[in-house]
Amino acid sequence: MAWGVVAMLFGIILLGVPVGFSLMITAAISMWIADINLLMIPVQIFSGTNSLVLLAIPLFILMGELMSATSIAQRLIDFAASLVGWMRGGLSHINVVTSMFMAEMSGSAVADAAVMSKIFVPQMEKRGYPKGFAASITAVSATLGIIIPPSIPMVLYGVTTNTSIRDLFIAGIVPGLLLAAAFMVTSWLFARREHHPREGNFELKTLGTAFKGALIPLAIPIIVVGGLIAGIYTPTEAAGIGVMIALLFGLFVTRDLDYRIIWKLMVTTARQTAVVMMIVAGSAILGQYLANEQLPQQIASALGGITDSYILNLLIINVFVLLLGMFLHASAAIIVVVPLLLPMATNLGIDPVHFGVIVCLNLGIGQQTPPVASVLLTVCSTTGMKIEQVMGYCKWFLLAMFAVLLFVTFTPMTALWFR
Repeated sequence: MAWGVVAMLFGIILLGVPVGFSLMITAAISMWIADINLLMIPVQIFSGTNSLVLLAIPLFILMGELMSATSIAQRLIDFAASLVGWMRGGLSHINVVTSMFMAEMSGSAVADAAVMSKIFVPQMEKRGYPKGFAASITAVSATLGIIIPPSIPMVLYGVTTNTSIRDLFIAGIVPGLLLAAAFMVTSWLFARREHHPREGNFELKTLGTAFKGALIPLAIPIIVVGGLIAGIYTPTEAAGIGVMIALLFGLFVTRDLDYRIIWKLMVTTARQTAVVMMIVAGSAILGQYLANEQLPQQIASALGGITDSYILNLLIINVFVLLLGMFLHASAAIIVVVPLLLPMATNLGIDPVHFGVIVCLNLGIGQQTPPVASVLLTVCSTTGMKIEQVMGYCKWFLLAMFAVLLFVTFTPMTALWFR
């Protein structure tokens, strides 16, 4: 019966029904067939979403929206240009470094891709970069938004698995830096082959001026994430503090915000939050039913019975999560899939924090891979390009992401270095 429920869920999703509604419909039908009182559904929805930690999600989304609506992005670009613009293919490196900075604020790869594609792709095209290359580096570098803290998928993973969000945030730092380095190396190789230009010489004075302009934007994630890591406040409190600082900065320092813009940003935040919370609510019902049917244990037993090899089991988990990430939104994949695979990972001796980083890296690759490819399609729609025009370059960046994924998978200390 439990496997039939999973088949029903993916069947409804393939029909085009939103994931949140698919979860609720599947749960309701399954409970009706099993003769379980359907009055339990609203109770389970309330208990599944009644979490203070989940409040961090809309707050982090709002913080990212506030940052994007001000001149913060331009200040960060200027600082990144003064750091790495002197290298061959300077604009592509600036793109990656700026995405690293933006990742510390939004926690969403799609949001970063929407902002960065409007800024970088036209500039890179003017400087002689192939448009497909500009779009691909912008798309893949946006993936840093779900690896480098704060990360909304990591918040969902922490809530779903009862894992410390603080530990997950710390664990994402080194893999995020490795991913950024892999993107920059790949960009440099393209720059050497296609003779991409530099953006001037390195000047200490320019660096100092740019750093001064970017000081407050850089301080915001340090205060938010640093305070969380130090245990001064909770993830929700950290997100609230970040929203307040970003709001005050936009109102009184840059003066880019007014009540009309703030209202639009709040509406956008509410819409994005509603999508995530519908998935959380639906998974609360279905997850409880599947737990009662012991499906997670059945899947762990089935996958674990394929081979006794630790390495092959890790590869099976990676392939399974990667394939699902190609068809499901990151939030849906975490909430639906992680509870099913975590028992297998635990049986293999994988730390839940390490597993969380592995899951996020896989989903980051899935965000760049058709048919869903949410981040890549965001960049394509913004720039007016077809996906096949971008994949010629994007495949090499995906290869770099695979290399980092395998390294992090088989080198747990990259995620657990702080322990």
